[in-house]
Amino acid sequence: MIRKKVSKIVVYFVLCTYSVLSMLPFLLIVFTSFKMKKDALSNPPTIWFKPTLSNYIEQVLNTDVLKAIGNSLIIALAATIVAIALGIFSAYAMSRYNFKGKGISQGIILSLRLIPPISLVIPYFIIFSKLGMLDNYFSMIIMYLTICLPLIVWMMKSFYDEIPIDLDEAAKIDGCSRFQLLRHVLLPTIAPGIFAAGALTFIVMWNDFLFALYITGFDTRTLPVEIYNSIGYYSLDWGKMSAVAVVAIIPAIIFIAFAQKYIVKGLTMGAVKG
Repeated sequence: MIRKKVSKIVVYFVLCTYSVLSMLPFLLIVFTSFKMKKDALSNPPTIWFKPTLSNYIEQVLNTDVLKAIGNSLIIALAATIVAIALGIFSAYAMSRYNFKGKGISQGIILSLRLIPPISLVIPYFIIFSKLGMLDNYFSMIIMYLTICLPLIVWMMKSFYDEIPIDLDEAAKIDGCSRFQLLRHVLLPTIAPGIFAAGALTFIVMWNDFLFALYITGFDTRTLPVEIYNSIGYYSLDWGKMSAVAVVAIIPAIIFIAFAQKYIVKGLTMGAVKG
């Protein structure tokens, strides 16, 4: 009994320590965002300082930052919605239909997840520059689909596979067409999985820096690129940069806080069979 309690205390201590260490970078950014420039640049770092909201006020009034936030929302939401819409039908076909070349098709989709994203930057840049599509929302959405769609298809296929085929047959006997079966029976059943896939996709697109750095321009610059552009050549204002970083983190935190139970339920769908 004592050994069990000791082991539980050790486990809790390790988990709490890991959680605190994981939160240190975020807490450091938050504290730095309330520092004046001289305090943020001091070496060694100042622990006691007079907090200020000037960094946040300046960023809220910065039209470039606001425009970058809007661009990130437009691109991330559009890419997520299109990817989910395509993934619903693609995963359904992969799960419910048997057709020639099905195994090859699944292998090709899976192989897209194995390609290092950085290897796609130059080809996309050349293609879009030849087509005159740099600094364009449409080009960013197309590019992001190649990144997130394979993941969504494989996630949603596993959700479809967990639904008994007998449910499809019962719906057909009741007179449901394929589309009605998908809309009224299958989609409500896998709704947590769809939400989980959409949440993961949105977070990846919201935080992307590599592709946005090369494909976007002044009109479509996203928030991660805007944070990067705030780095000066001779000096760096850590307070202002930290304030923008906190602003970039807040939407993801709020989204996860409200959608946590749906994400967990969606990610655990299919974990237990029978």
